[in-house]
Amino acid sequence: MTYVTLHLVNHSLGHISIEAMQSMLTVMSAIWSSIPGAILLYGALFVHVVLALWKITNLRSLWLAPWQWVQIVLGVAIPYMLITHILVTRAAENLLDVNVDYPYELAFLWPENALLQNLMLLVVWTHGIVGMHFWLRLRDWYQDWRPVLAAVSVVIPSLSITGWLTAAKLQAGRTAALSQDGTQIVTAEQQEVMNLVINTFWSWDQNAKWAIIGIVILIVTILTMRFALASFGKRARVDYGDGKIVNATPGQTLLEVSRGARIPHMSVCGGRARCSTCRTMILSDPDELGARTDAESRLLDKLNAGPNVRLACQTRVFGNMEVRPLVQPHQQLTTRTNIDPLGWGVEKDVAVLFLDIRGFSKISEKSLPYDIVFILNALFGEVATKIEDHNGFVDKFMGDGLMAIFGINTTAEQASRDALLAAIDCQAASRTASRMLTPHLDEPIRIGIGIHTGQVVLGRIGKTADQKGPSRLTAIGETVNIAARLESATKDLKAEIVVSQATNEQAGMDGNLPSCEQSKINVHNISQPIDVIAIKDAAEFGAKFGK
Repeated sequence: MTYVTLHLVNHSLGHISIEAMQSMLTVMSAIWSSIPGAILLYGALFVHVVLALWKITNLRSLWLAPWQWVQIVLGVAIPYMLITHILVTRAAENLLDVNVDYPYELAFLWPENALLQNLMLLVVWTHGIVGMHFWLRLRDWYQDWRPVLAAVSVVIPSLSITGWLTAAKLQAGRTAALSQDGTQIVTAEQQEVMNLVINTFWSWDQNAKWAIIGIVILIVTILTMRFALASFGKRARVDYGDGKIVNATPGQTLLEVSRGARIPHMSVCGGRARCSTCRTMILSDPDELGARTDAESRLLDKLNAGPNVRLACQTRVFGNMEVRPLVQPHQQLTTRTNIDPLGWGVEKDVAVLFLDIRGFSKISEKSLPYDIVFILNALFGEVATKIEDHNGFVDKFMGDGLMAIFGINTTAEQASRDALLAAIDCQAASRTASRMLTPHLDEPIRIGIGIHTGQVVLGRIGKTADQKGPSRLTAIGETVNIAARLESATKDLKAEIVVSQATNEQAGMDGNLPSCEQSKINVHNISQPIDVIAIKDAAEFGAKFGK
C-alpha cells in the first residue's frame, strides 16, 4: 500500500509538470530497485497473494460479508489487469534495457490504454482502501481520524488520474506540434521502442493472463467439488436454542454456519480473531470442536474467558453442538461502521461513586412538586458539574441520588483520586446549594457519598427512541453494588464520605487523619467484610488530601 500510494502521488505531479513527475520517479526507482526495496515490494506481493489464495481455497461457506466478496473479486482482477503494466515497465527495463521514464509510459498509455489504466488504478486503490479500513476500524484512534482518511482516500486517486491524463495530453500536444503533419503524438524513437516491447512481450502477456484465468478456474473447481462432496457427507447438528437448529458441514467455523443459515452473528472484525464480538458459549461436548487457534487463545486469555467460551470465527465444528452467541446483534447496531467497543461491553477498573440526599423524604413531604424538582435540579446541577470537572461521568440520576463513574479513559489510580476530589467538592457544593435554598428548606441539605474502585463491565445498555443513536453508557458488576452499599453505610457510620480501602490504596490517601475512621462493613452476597474508611469531615480531609 505504501508503494501504491507513492506511485499515485507521483502521477498527481502531472498537474505541475512532466519534469516534476520524472524527478520523483527517479527517487522512487532508486528506492524500489534497491535490494532492500525489491525484497520488501516483491516479498509483500508474494505473501499477500499466497495468503489470499490459501484463505480462498479453504473457504467452507460462500456466505461472506459483502465487503469480503468485494475484496475477493477485486483481488482476482488485479493480477489480470496488472500483468501488462508489469511487462511493459519492469520487464522491458530489465530484459530489453529500455529506459522506462514518464515520457515512455505516457506514450504507451495515451490514448488507447487510458481507460484500462484508470480502471486498473481504481481497482488496486479500492482493494487496498477496503482492506485498510477493515484492519484499522478496531483501533481507538480510527474513528476520530476517519473523516480525514476518507477524504485522503478520495483525493489521492482523483489527483492521480487527472494528473497523468494532464501530462499525457501535454506530451502528445508537444509532440504533435513538432511533427511534420501536426498529428503524430509519439516520436519515431518512442514508436520504435513500443513496437519492440509489444512484439517481445505480446505472447508473454497472453500466456500470463490465461494462466491467471486457469488458476481462477482451478480454485472455483476445487470449491465446487468440496461443496458438492460435503452435501453428501456427514452432517453436524448445531443447536442455537429457541428452536434454531442447523445442519452444518464438518470443518465449517461456527461463524460460517451462522452466516450460511442466515442467523445473525456479530463479527466486527470480519472473522479474523481481532475482536471478541463473535464469542459463543459452548453448552455441549467441546471435544466435537476443533482446537483453539493461537490467535483465538491470545484474545480469549486477555478476556479471562472460560474454557466453554470460543470465538465463532475460529471454532470449527466436527460434531453435534449446542451453542449460544453471547453478543446478540440488532439490525441497526450491526452496521459495519459501528466500531464503538462500548457497544459490545468491555471490562475495566474504574471508581464508582454513589451519592444520596439524607432525609429527603421529609423535605418532599413539606414541599410542592415544583419545589421538589427545583431543589433537586439546584443541587444536582452543582454536584454534576463538580463530578465532570474531575473527569467523572454521571451514569444516572435516581430520584434523590446519583451514580457516577470515574476512569473510563484513565487509570484506576487516577480514577480513585478523581472520585475522592469530586466527592469533597460535592460536599462543598451541597453546602453552597443549602445556602441558596434556605427559603425552601427547614434544615440544610446533607448528602452521603460512597466510593469503591474495582473491575466493572462498561457497556451501552438499553435502547434509544429510534434505535439509531447509541444507548447510554453504564457500569455493571460487583464494584457497583459495593459502592452503593458504602453510600448507605454513611448513615450508620455518621460520615460524609465512605471510601473502600481499595480506593484508598489506589488514590494514595492517608487514612490515619483525625477526620477519618477505619471500619468494616458487610455487603450482601460477599462473604468477607469490606475494609472502609469513613470520612467524618470532608472539608478537613480535603485540606489534607490536596484540596
